[in-house]
Amino acid sequence: MTSNTVFMLNEYRARQAKAQRNFAAAIEHSMAAADAATRVNDSRGFCRMTFNTAELQLELGRIEGCIATCRNLLATEAIKDYPDYESRARVLITHALQDKGETGGALAAAREAADLAQQRLPSETRFNIQHVLIAALAEEGDTETAWAEALILADMLSADATPRVKGMTHWAIGNVGFMSGRIEEGLKHHRLAADSLGLANDVRTWALFNKASVNMRLVAGLVDAETKDCLERAEVASDVAGVTEMDRIEIVITRAWWELESGNAAAAEGLLWSVEKRAATSYPVLQGRTLLLLARCLCTLERKAEALQCALQSERIFAEVGAAVLASESRTIIDTIELIVP
Repeated sequence: MTSNTVFMLNEYRARQAKAQRNFAAAIEHSMAAADAATRVNDSRGFCRMTFNTAELQLELGRIEGCIATCRNLLATEAIKDYPDYESRARVLITHALQDKGETGGALAAAREAADLAQQRLPSETRFNIQHVLIAALAEEGDTETAWAEALILADMLSADATPRVKGMTHWAIGNVGFMSGRIEEGLKHHRLAADSLGLANDVRTWALFNKASVNMRLVAGLVDAETKDCLERAEVASDVAGVTEMDRIEIVITRAWWELESGNAAAAEGLLWSVEKRAATSYPVLQGRTLLLLARCLCTLERKAEALQCALQSERIFAEVGAAVLASESRTIIDTIELIVP
């Protein structure tokens, strides 16, 4: 069998495995296809299948593997002729670092992608990178710069964009609105996002958007019927779409947060213990978030000593993965509890 045939067969098998959500098999076939592409000097095929490997690794929660694959790709000669894959690899690194809680590194990767976009990329790619840049700026805490860049993104949105593109854009702008304290702007753009994404026929994205919107609303203190509707849509859509284990854990955390803010701390505690061990296996940031929220629940339930242990463990986890912002949230709870518990 020729290397070209091996490439085509493995690319096909990778697509089939991905469609069946067998991501581990899809990774194996993508790596085999990339190796075959190298043997026939197919640089674009090599870039495509290596990038596909990295995307699948992130989907499966193999964050370090994803970052390593992207960085190895960026270090090859093959990537130099394909700036589209160079920019996409940098964007994927940004997403992976965000999942790790490394906001500084994520922002640096997003800026590298944005610098490349200004030089030699088509308008659609520049538009996509602008999305990533504003998210990275906001998560790093530079919300005013993020808002300024969000307004640029709004100007880049064309009138004939698809419902999905419109929805994703308003979602991103709304996030920055919430994070910069512009709550009404956040609500306006999330409502526009819901209107568009509801037409996009993409159940997984619909689930993830509604989950994210609940999180933003809860941070803003909006414990109301509209927030509850978003949560229930996220839960139903995730069941239909077959989302990843990471997404499922996040949705349970979001439900627990809603229960806590609604005055049901005991219910929230039960939900959080149910996912804490699942998160510990592969998703340390989610485990840390679970423990941080558990500390809040236990404080509400007047179990301060247990709350302190959860908060201390969450701080250790966040420190280990470089999630400084989340570690500071844990420290705030620790300091508060230590003033009460002798």
